[in-house]
Amino acid sequence: MLQSLDRINNRLNRILQLVYLNFLWGGLVIAGLGVFTFGPATYAMVAVIRKQLRSEESFPLTKTYFAYFKESYRETLFMSWIYGIVGVILFVDLSFVHNWYLRMALLAVAFLYLLSALYIFPIMAHYNWKGYFFKIKMAFLFGFSQLHYSLVLMVSLAGIYLVIFQIMPGVLTFMGGSFFFFAVTWTANQIFYRLEWKNSYIEKTEENKKIIQLVKEKIYEKSNARKIRS
Repeated sequence: MLQSLDRINNRLNRILQLVYLNFLWGGLVIAGLGVFTFGPATYAMVAVIRKQLRSEESFPLTKTYFAYFKESYRETLFMSWIYGIVGVILFVDLSFVHNWYLRMALLAVAFLYLLSALYIFPIMAHYNWKGYFFKIKMAFLFGFSQLHYSLVLMVSLAGIYLVIFQIMPGVLTFMGGSFFFFAVTWTANQIFYRLEWKNSYIEKTEENKKIIQLVKEKIYEKSNARKIRS
């Protein structure tokens, strides 16, 4: 009974934290007119959610959020500008191009752009890689290599937000942004765990092979020594 109450309490606390994060994020985005704070505010939200998912220890939410906000302000700001400019160009092209072949090509490019945009902030929060275009490329590769996860994520989010918008649009005020980025960060985190497990398995396998090879060499050396003695 007590364990069930603890679980319910933890889940309610997590929901309240998402509501609080949503207001922090929304307030900073509005304060910077979107242009100057969207990237850093979104990065900070994703980094905090990642920390919550990967650690069971409690930490000060506001202090941690603003620490992440300041941590990579310039880099995340420029990254948001890059994606924003590309997104505007694609939107304008799709609005005015009526040639069927060009439109299909633009839709394909727009889909690849969305794949990269979904994972760019989780990748920036998880990996300490250098270079804007390298991170953009890796975000695309993550999204494309795990296409089944990406498609499920896109379809699920589209369906959930469509239902919320029709039934309870007021919920979007409290969790419209934080729930979206929680879902994205959770999905990215599952991919990261899977890749980390694969890498550790490969490393262990290679290490075991080296140990077996070393043992065989030692046995061979001992057998040769016995033959020499005899």
